[in-house]
Amino acid sequence: MARQPSRPRVPAALPGLLLALLLAGCAALPAAERPDVPVPANWSRPAGQPGPAAAEGADWWDSFGSRELSRLVAAAYGANPDLAAAAYRIAQASALVRVAGADLYPSVEGAGSGSRSWRGEGGNRTTDSFRGTFDASYEVDLWGRNRLGAEAALAERIASEYDREAVALSLSAEVATAYFQYLSLGDRIERTRRILATAERVLALVEQQEALGVASALELAQQRAAVAALRATLPQLEQRRAETRNALATLLGRPPGDLRIEASTLATVELPRVAADLPADLLERRPDLRSREAALAAASADVGAARAAMLPSIRLTGSTGFASDALSELFSPAGLLANLASGLVAPVFDAGRLAGQRDFSEARRAELVQAYRGAVLAAFRDVEDALAAIEFLAATEEAQRAAAAAARRAYELAEARYRAGVVSFLTVLETQRTLFQQEDTLEQTRLARLNAAVSLYRALGGGW
Repeated sequence: MARQPSRPRVPAALPGLLLALLLAGCAALPAAERPDVPVPANWSRPAGQPGPAAAEGADWWDSFGSRELSRLVAAAYGANPDLAAAAYRIAQASALVRVAGADLYPSVEGAGSGSRSWRGEGGNRTTDSFRGTFDASYEVDLWGRNRLGAEAALAERIASEYDREAVALSLSAEVATAYFQYLSLGDRIERTRRILATAERVLALVEQQEALGVASALELAQQRAAVAALRATLPQLEQRRAETRNALATLLGRPPGDLRIEASTLATVELPRVAADLPADLLERRPDLRSREAALAAASADVGAARAAMLPSIRLTGSTGFASDALSELFSPAGLLANLASGLVAPVFDAGRLAGQRDFSEARRAELVQAYRGAVLAAFRDVEDALAAIEFLAATEEAQRAAAAAARRAYELAEARYRAGVVSFLTVLETQRTLFQQEDTLEQTRLARLNAAVSLYRALGGGW
């Protein structure tokens, strides 16, 4: 009668091990608390100003009313290398989440072997041996160390996602700033050409008067110097505009020079309206702050994992398979093998390695708490600075526009009176220089107001 294979014996310790598995599922994860940072309920400066507002649900750059700007930002989002690299960092973090999560499950390995040995004189006695096994091991997560490790990896992945959002926000702001700079330089070039034409007309007048003996050689030399200075300004502005276009092309992931901009003046761009009574909690949308919060959560989980590593751990191991002296009978019931074992491991002496890792994790978390508090304060400063710039630059532009109009009127009067012989040429020269400075300052103030609006959008993490 054939012998029936015996069933593997259940170890007496197995009920206790099952209880340990249940306890592992109840291991508590330490919650990462948001650090306490004093947050004002309102901003110190009132927001709100006339101008177009962004449509609800639209991207913040649409509020400037420039379709070309929106097209450029979309192109940058599709081809910028830094943004693409940030996406790959998310993929790396996702892979590490899977790596860390694998410790929560048993690991199984398969192995197979075969051997033949010879014995006796001439090696005429052979012995064959075949073996195939599956080995499994599992560490009971009594104190939540493995679970906390997976929690930390997940938080790091979330942080990488917010990091990509921060890169995207910074990229869109840089595209807008470069675009406005390019258009502003176009306006300054056009204004310089216009004033140069006026200065050349005056130069022709002075040359005529010098030939008639009415104007002196000094006055002629002074006007020629003024005209030469204006002519020298033009290639400088052209160079800066070319460099700005190249920088914008780089942001869009294109080779320098491979970019055509249709607009040529800031007049095509509108100043957005800042909503009144902006809530301070808008800062919670900033991706850089959310990234720091996620990193802090990861650090808190690392602290718990480092503490759990100092406690005893239970490891279960088991194997099953077949062994036979004949390959044809390898998988027969008679060749069945099974083994189950458990072990308790507790740190006794490690020269302070685990304690050092715990202290490092706690110090790292404390560092991130202070870094988070500093980042929140810096974010509030960014918003306050942008609001102040928007408020004061609006008043500056209004006053500067009046100053430029007065300078143009003064120059026109000085030129007319010089033709009539009432004032000296020095008066014409001074009013000409003042007109150039005041109109140039007006152009730069207009650009500064647009950049202040971009800074506010960036400081608030997007639109409002």
